[in-house]
Amino acid sequence: MGTTHGLPDMQMYGSTAPPTAAQVVAAAQLIQATDTSLKRYANVQAAFAAGYTYVLKTNGEEHLLYNGPDPAYQGLNPQDPSSLVYAINVPNHAPILLGAMYIMGGDTQNGPQIGGGLTRWHSHLVTCVNGRPTIAGFGVQLRGNCDPASWQNRYTAQMLHVWVVPYPGGVFSDDLSAAATNSAVQAVLAQRS
Repeated sequence: MGTTHGLPDMQMYGSTAPPTAAQVVAAAQLIQATDTSLKRYANVQAAFAAGYTYVLKTNGEEHLLYNGPDPAYQGLNPQDPSSLVYAINVPNHAPILLGAMYIMGGDTQNGPQIGGGLTRWHSHLVTCVNGRPTIAGFGVQLRGNCDPASWQNRYTAQMLHVWVVPYPGGVFSDDLSAAATNSAVQAVLAQRS
């Protein structure tokens, strides 16, 4: 990721220290709980039916964010993840579920680093482009409008990805490049053939 207006497009949070044995176990439990919970959303229509209707697309991925009033979808809750991530540019194939993204409930809340250095949270810079709040580095426009004259750049709430398929960079990778998505898709398709 680069910088925009002198600010990093993405910020990382939490310790980079090697995880303790207990943190490795906690990270493994989070992965397992996420994988188990996501099985019900293998079909993207199930996600839409469950309220994941706020759609953000980037680099061949579609992030479906929970779009309802239930606060249980905020934070680190494997039973009700904040967002589901699908690969959508797969020729002759329905969207493929890649993982979940957990999002903290407020812009100032720190995500729980249960896996120590394995589970570092991140946030993205939001700028105002053509009157729309936009994720820097991706060009993804968010809901609402903004006035460029009065807008102050800010960061999103902290988030953490948990990939349930083989993903470049590992289970908690924050790489949302087209290359990473394509690699994950190829790994999934290879497993299925």
